[in-house]
Amino acid sequence: MVEFTEKWLPTYIRRDLAVLFCGINPGRISATTGFHYANPANLFWRGLYEGGLTPHKLLPEETATLLDYNYGITDLVSRPTRSATDLRNEDYAAGAEQFVQMIQTYRPRVICFNGITAFRHATGQKKEAISLGLQPIRYFGTEDWSGSYVFVVPSTSGANASFTREERIAKFTELSHFLREMNWHPLPSPAK
Repeated sequence: MVEFTEKWLPTYIRRDLAVLFCGINPGRISATTGFHYANPANLFWRGLYEGGLTPHKLLPEETATLLDYNYGITDLVSRPTRSATDLRNEDYAAGAEQFVQMIQTYRPRVICFNGITAFRHATGQKKEAISLGLQPIRYFGTEDWSGSYVFVVPSTSGANASFTREERIAKFTELSHFLREMNWHPLPSPAK
């Protein structure tokens, strides 16, 4: 039997996505099942739905369906661990380098980091104070591209005791509103 640490989750991406969701790394349950955010205690799929980003709550097995909504999904570090605390500085450094290359190739309009830790390591902001939500500048730009808007939501992990469920879902709602303002939202506007 293959250990979960030997399994890798696919990245779902294509050029010019409305949003690329980026977590820290796959946990044991996700690596074992082969689907992003497969732990039932994780609020990611609920956040997408209750935040107004998908028309119904997707199941982890429907991860590939995100592309139908012009969303993608990846992890900063591909290596699965029981906890993100098991990651090493080398994991983050290699992951960030590969991540930036991927972003500059595929150019998503918005990157939504699931948790401050993934954002910190991707951008090199190890000590600065980070506010949640839309960041004040764009990131990962090149000479011919201004970069992606970046949005940070609190980690949807069931282990995140720093934010309530409501606070975490509210950030997905903010992201949904931002997509509507930019005319990038994949769903029709709700009836008033």
